[in-house]
Amino acid sequence: MIDFKVTSNEFIMKETYNRIESNKCFDKKLKPYKKDFLEKVLFYFEEKEEFEKCVVINNFINQRFNHKLNYYSI
Repeated sequence: MIDFKVTSNEFIMKETYNRIESNKCFDKKLKPYKKDFLEKVLFYFEEKEEFEKCVVINNFINQRFNHKLNYYSI
């Protein structure tokens, strides 16, 4: 029997936020989040006016993709 799981856009966005909030830089398949995807998640929560979540996501994006900070902290 084949089990198909239908995921909505809302489910994906909320799941991504939950993983980011728990400091996981990757999805369930262990693929790192790309910056453009995270910006879409940020835009989604901006549209929903959930600004507390926007702050968390924006801080994560700034920290994760600031290569100068990551490189020099070694």
